[in-house]
Amino acid sequence: MKTILLLFILSIFSSFYFVKSQSVTELLDSKESPGTIETVKSGASIYSFTLTSKLPTNITVTPCFGTFDIYVSLNKIVTNKSATYYGAWDPTVKALGTNLKALPENTIIYIAVMPLEEYDFKNTTIAASFTVLISTNEKDLVLPYLPVPAREGGVDIKLTNGGKSGTISFYKTGNSTDSYTIYTFYGTRPKGSFPFSACGVKFYATENNQKIEDNGDNEASATFTGLNTKEPTGLTVVVTRKTKNFASAYDYAVFNAPNSSSSLKSTFLNLIPAFFICIFISFLLL
Repeated sequence: MKTILLLFILSIFSSFYFVKSQSVTELLDSKESPGTIETVKSGASIYSFTLTSKLPTNITVTPCFGTFDIYVSLNKIVTNKSATYYGAWDPTVKALGTNLKALPENTIIYIAVMPLEEYDFKNTTIAASFTVLISTNEKDLVLPYLPVPAREGGVDIKLTNGGKSGTISFYKTGNSTDSYTIYTFYGTRPKGSFPFSACGVKFYATENNQKIEDNGDNEASATFTGLNTKEPTGLTVVVTRKTKNFASAYDYAVFNAPNSSSSLKSTFLNLIPAFFICIFISFLLL
């Protein structure tokens, strides 16, 4: 009986010590912090932010690779559904996040990112890659520096020469501080990849130096030759605003996609960015 009681006490202590001994990354206001979790056994990555004044906060966790849930708690680390906010993984949205009402000064906000599954990628194991962003003034410190792809990020593609050549066209944002880069991936996207965020595209795809031509009226295009007609070629345009290096991805397009009658496909994910959802909710909570 004493042995059982001792083991019970030790289990409670070890659990308590595990939570207390977890490394915690401190977040800066309105600055993205990247994170990577190698295995599910690694447990959650923990982030914290201490309020210096009574202000509402916006929290956004953007997937780059893998899957995860998030837990937001106040003044203590909570990694279960009793947290102040629990965000379950949802592949139909571009990010997980929430808004918190104005909280007292010196309140510590903890964000736990919990991996759900492990993936084999480039001869290594990875469970999740992501960025965490917390802001006390998203309207002035985030949104002006976040490029929003024009025309809902639509990308048009056209194949020529029997699928050996192809052209993509898209519309620029109209902001002179934005730069554009094309990323390509050959074959079938790896399991766990997330093509709908800039960090996700950069994680699994390769930067392509194909020249982007300006066609006037903010329209741009790029032409590719030597395409493999028997293998899909995925392309994504990433737009980056130089001021803070915030970036967004246009829609994922595919040359010579399988199971397509026209031998080409452009995948559209016209979702409202989580940033704007957060602003809408924050107005409701004020």
